[in-house]
Amino acid sequence: MSTPVPPSDPFNLEPQHTHASDAEVQALDISAFRDAVRATDVDRVRTLLADPHVRAAVNEPLFDFGQRAAHVAAGHEPLLAALIEAGADLNLKSAWENGPYTVLDNATEATVPFLLAHGATLTPHVAARLGWLDRLQALLDEDATLVHARGGDGQQPLHQARTIAIADLLLARGADIDARCIDHRSTPAQYALGDRPDVCRHLLARGATPDIFMAARLGDADLATRLITADPSCLDARVNEPGYALVPPFTIYCWSLGFGVSPHDVARKHGQHAVAAVLDAASPRRVRFLSALLAVDEPAVTAHLAADPALVSGLSRDDHGRLAQAIFHEHFAAASLMLRIGFDPAAPGIDGGTALHAACWVGHVAMVEQVLARGGVPLDLRDSVHQSPPLGWAAFGSVHRRAPGADYPAVIDRLVAAGADVHAVGNGEGRSLLDMAAGDPSTQAALRRHGAT
Repeated sequence: MSTPVPPSDPFNLEPQHTHASDAEVQALDISAFRDAVRATDVDRVRTLLADPHVRAAVNEPLFDFGQRAAHVAAGHEPLLAALIEAGADLNLKSAWENGPYTVLDNATEATVPFLLAHGATLTPHVAARLGWLDRLQALLDEDATLVHARGGDGQQPLHQARTIAIADLLLARGADIDARCIDHRSTPAQYALGDRPDVCRHLLARGATPDIFMAARLGDADLATRLITADPSCLDARVNEPGYALVPPFTIYCWSLGFGVSPHDVARKHGQHAVAAVLDAASPRRVRFLSALLAVDEPAVTAHLAADPALVSGLSRDDHGRLAQAIFHEHFAAASLMLRIGFDPAAPGIDGGTALHAACWVGHVAMVEQVLARGGVPLDLRDSVHQSPPLGWAAFGSVHRRAPGADYPAVIDRLVAAGADVHAVGNGEGRSLLDMAAGDPSTQAALRRHGAT
């Protein structure tokens, strides 16, 4: 719930509004336009753009993170054509405060030529991402300062370097090898680690600052040993958690490696068994136990508990909070295992929410059932950050999380049946549950069915 919130629909979208004002009708049309663009429904988009008030909004930042319709359509040429015909400006950037994106940033290799032919301006970031060495060199020859230009999320061109040759060109032109982007505070080597490990390895050889996740992903046992010797606490590092200075929370690793993963998890996922052995040998039992849980390695978990039956009861409250974090990040098999062996579902995780809050946020009915069956979490307990009960997380999640396969109305039905207060305010700002679900008519209907106002 800590991610930026996209614009919500200003009106109740349920069909009971039979006498809508002109403003309400226009808002409904624009909402339908957003939905059609997201669904790449070209015919529907063209129909809606025939209305002047929809056409007038074609360049407005209607989408998540201040994106405009062309940004969302950047990988779909027929949809782009419809938007261009309606006046879409291909050089408008997104209204994203941490570093606006261009339409080309979202484009595929197939749609980039189409966009350039229709007037989009090539940036050094896009040239670097596509591996266009000659065109990147020409841009830098024309304006040497572009090597430090900030693009989407505040990245510099080196963050996007597709090849070693691109990286070397940018370094030769003065790029900062450890520059951090604005949004994720991540370096070019950290950006490259997930899908361009050869570029990451090369940047390390050129002097980039290493971290324990790089050693794990690249299979560099010697590097892992040096990092552990310099800072043994790196063994306890997890993506998107505080405590490891080299990798701040909300790092790009959240998307390239995975939320909540440890170096041990990364090494095993990528088949780097020698590094995994180094990490295990240096780690205390608690760290190996938590790693085995997230990996759903039940034999290892059983062995740890046999060797130390008091292991779970001796964990810190923060460690017990990993249950809520696992659910928040949709590691449901790991969460089920944690519940079975006695993790505390009331321990706070992301934004101070319990396991029940997290299950509501992702709209996972089976996990809600498991947490309720375990007991120990008051149904109307408010988190420590938003002052919202689990129902509030379900209502807000139905609009702003929209987890694949989620069933937010069923989650609401189950909570209310268990005794949750559907009349409670949704958060510390006094917003109603219905207001927090504005934009998801099915969730609003479920709340109204139980008497919410």
